[in-house]
Amino acid sequence: MSLRSQSGDAHSWWVTMGGGLAMHGPVLGMTAGIDYCYQIDRSLISARLIGATNENPTVKQISPSATTYKLTDYGLLYGPLWPSGSWRMSVGAGIGLVRVTTESRGAMDTQSGVALPLEAQVSYRFTSFAGAGLYAYGSINGVRTFGGVLLVVQLGSFSTTD
Repeated sequence: MSLRSQSGDAHSWWVTMGGGLAMHGPVLGMTAGIDYCYQIDRSLISARLIGATNENPTVKQISPSATTYKLTDYGLLYGPLWPSGSWRMSVGAGIGLVRVTTESRGAMDTQSGVALPLEAQVSYRFTSFAGAGLYAYGSINGVRTFGGVLLVVQLGSFSTTD
């Protein structure tokens, strides 16, 4: 289902979800996220939830006293979208909230703060409702800045026009 505005411009929506690798400081971790996207003409509005952590058995096996991180970023972003046939590329920035929990030697500390979320997406649409691609993100904040790359699938209602 593709919606059209009164001017005849295409509107589409989709959900992007996936997993990959994250960097927070010198620490490599795992990341997962979900992003709801709404296209208006050649602009993209997105709401995202990104989680990242370095908590895995490997970290604890290497160093039982290693600090573990659990990072969560909630963001509302806006930016340009460049469609080209079945390909889509976009970048965005916005306002967000970050929550960081650190655990070291049994002690836990949780901090929250305002964030500047950033994103870049490139995807390929296989059909009018499914696609796949890469999603790169960053969260600039005063608590713990981090970023990552996800391999994603996209499901939704894509515009049939560029």
